Amino acid sequence: MPTGLASEILIPALPGFFERYPDITLELGSTDRPVDLVEEGVDCALRGGELWDNNLIARRVGVINFVTAATPAYLERHGTPSHPDDLQRHRCVNYFSAKNGKVYDWDFRRGDEKIVVPMRGVIALNDSNAYVQAGLAGLGVIQMTDYLMMQHVDAGRMVQLLSDWTSEALPVHIVYPQNRHLSAKVRVFVEWIAELFANHPYMHMKALPQTRSALAA
Repeated sequence: MPTGLASEILIPALPGFFERYPDITLELGSTDRPVDLVEEGVDCALRGGELWDNNLIARRVGVINFVTAATPAYLERHGTPSHPDDLQRHRCVNYFSAKNGKVYDWDFRRGDEKIVVPMRGVIALNDSNAYVQAGLAGLGVIQMTDYLMMQHVDAGRMVQLLSDWTSEALPVHIVYPQNRHLSAKVRVFVEWIAELFANHPYMHMKALPQTRSALAA
């Protein structure tokens, strides 16, 4: 699963899983790079965004929303954007795909208005936790998932920008090979993930607009 989902949502909840299922052991791979489930012998995976492998069975378990933010010190130095077009005059931290190396554009929507902004940045990363740390270091404006960002916004370490705009959400699926028997242990883990996300304030299912390309698969 992607590193941010693992560190912020799944791992803190694992004591409850092991209390409920004490006989199950987990091997948890935490990476933002694409994984070949069959070749690498993985029972199941969590993926955010567009599904590119038709040989997998997928169950949608949640959505990911995004927050645009910067540090107070950065904004004091460079000013606060009031419109997405203003971002072209700012420095940003870019995120690139671990699958194909593509740097993602930023998108914003308000009512019927939609803007896609190719951002100028001094650094691009492909790990969500490292990406957030780059933003906290003041390297520029960042756009990252709300479950990673809102703790820093609430603590005053980051300032949310353009809050009257939204970015296209990512669906989150748990996937597994269609030609592999789903064991009872994997099945209860899948059900537990679905329950966990359904009750999480940032991950629960809700109306999903047109989805953007996968942030991490």
